[in-house]
Amino acid sequence: MVLGLDIGSCYTKGILYNGKIIKTAVTRTLFKPRQAIEKIKEELAGYKKICSTGYGRELVTDAPKKITEITAFAYGASYLDLNIKTIIDIGGQDSKIIKLRNNKVDRFVMNDRCAAGTGNFIEKIAQSLGLSLDEFAAHALRSERHEPIDSLCVVMAETEILSLVSEGKPIEDIVAGVCDSLCRRLIGIASQVGIETPILFCGGGALNPGIVKAMQRLVGKVIVPDHPQFIGALGAAAAVSNIDNI
Repeated sequence: MVLGLDIGSCYTKGILYNGKIIKTAVTRTLFKPRQAIEKIKEELAGYKKICSTGYGRELVTDAPKKITEITAFAYGASYLDLNIKTIIDIGGQDSKIIKLRNNKVDRFVMNDRCAAGTGNFIEKIAQSLGLSLDEFAAHALRSERHEPIDSLCVVMAETEILSLVSEGKPIEDIVAGVCDSLCRRLIGIASQVGIETPILFCGGGALNPGIVKAMQRLVGKVIVPDHPQFIGALGAAAAVSNIDNI
């Protein structure tokens, strides 16, 4: 039994794994990564081995193996589907586009210096509109067209959205425009490494059906796994497991 831990800046995720996913757990990191790590360990007791990934991976002092997020996502994607060529991950504070070749990392690029193109961008805009994330996604799904949102800065985007609201534009079209803006930002970054299908779309952003809808409109079909926010944790677990197809 293996515990895969992914300590992210916003959430800490864990998977209990023995060749298949037995149990998952997630908690907010909240600037207290050590407490988050211990909470996940308590929830997913029974493991014999542990592997950590994510920005806080070095804080898991009893993990004999620690791997980078990029490597973990490659393992996780390959476990799900050996044919995956591109991984698009939208996290809370950063996003990644990883190009795979023969199930190994070929090239990658990250967006980690600006909120635009991350889950934080969506959260801030939803808050400014007085919407929960579920309400935000529901509005985006109802939209039949999107209002263009050109600003990549959160503050400027809020100003642009305020103007659209004052013009009486439908809230669902404004929200769809925000999703479209985020995805266009990522696709622009992805041009540095190229996008090949099949595409695995994961991270917390893939839990938002409005973002999934926008991504599919821009790049075509994407594969969204059952546990999109756990791909890093799954990859960490798979990295120390004797799985023949990894």
